[in-house]
Amino acid sequence: MAAKPTVYHVTPSGERAAAAGVKWQVEGREGRRVLHEPHRTQQEAIDSARGRAKEHMPAQVVVHGRDGHIRSAYTYGDAPAPDERGRRAGQPGGVF
Repeated sequence: MAAKPTVYHVTPSGERAAAAGVKWQVEGREGRRVLHEPHRTQQEAIDSARGRAKEHMPAQVVVHGRDGHIRSAYTYGDAPAPDERGRRAGQPGGVF
């Protein structure tokens, strides 16, 4: 049986954090450890999440827009079959 993938979500921070200059966060679970990592920009958060995903394969990074909808996703490690849109793992939009 394949290992359960680690999923990292890049999401906008709450209003309180945004007021302090932290506008984006990476959330996920690495084994029993819950990750909540603040970042000032979405790109910084994406870069951090992708780096962590490469260290904890199989893994997926799900990037959400300001409205909360999924903007893109990246998959690392054991690649699942292409999704209904024909995207493969590791390409933007490919999901588990």
